[in-house]
Amino acid sequence: MSRIANYCPNCGHRLEWQQQHGRNRPVCPSCQHIVYFDPKVAVVAFILQDDRLLLVQRDIDPGKGKWALPAGFVEYDEAPLDAAIRETLEETGLHIEIDRLLEVFPKRDDGLADIIIAYEGHVVGGILQAADDAADARWFSADELPELVFYPSITLAGRWRDGLFE
Repeated sequence: MSRIANYCPNCGHRLEWQQQHGRNRPVCPSCQHIVYFDPKVAVVAFILQDDRLLLVQRDIDPGKGKWALPAGFVEYDEAPLDAAIRETLEETGLHIEIDRLLEVFPKRDDGLADIIIAYEGHVVGGILQAADDAADARWFSADELPELVFYPSITLAGRWRDGLFE
C-alpha cells in the first residue's frame, strides 16, 4: 500500500518532500509540520475447536474468494487483543477469548497491513455465521484446508497441518 500526503493537516499548505530524520518525507514549508506515515496494524485470530480450524472466505479483495484466519485492522484507540476479539465476532458471529500471543508478522504479500499480530483463542459463545467482509465461515480439519491467502494465515495453518503448532 502506498502512502501519499499532498496538503498539511495543520495549515492546509501544499507539502514538499524533504530529507527529515533519515528519510524523504512530506514537510510543510509554511508551518514545518512533518508527515510521518504510520504502519497499518492488523490482527489475526487462530481458533481451534474439536481439532478443526476456523477460517473465513474473503468477500472482498485482496484475496476475494480465498480463505484466511479471521482478521482485520486495529483501530487507533483499540488494543490489538480487543481488535482480534472484535474482528472474529464481526466476521464469524463467534465470541472468543484470547489465550496467547502467537507471533508478529511483517508484510510479505499483497495484504494491506504492514504489521500483523497473531493471537490464539477459543470460542466462548455465539453462532457461526459469516458477516462483514466474509462470504463464508467454516471449520476445517487439517486434511481439508481450502486455498488460503495472506502470509500469516498460510504460515499458521501450515504449521498446524504439519503438526508443528504448539
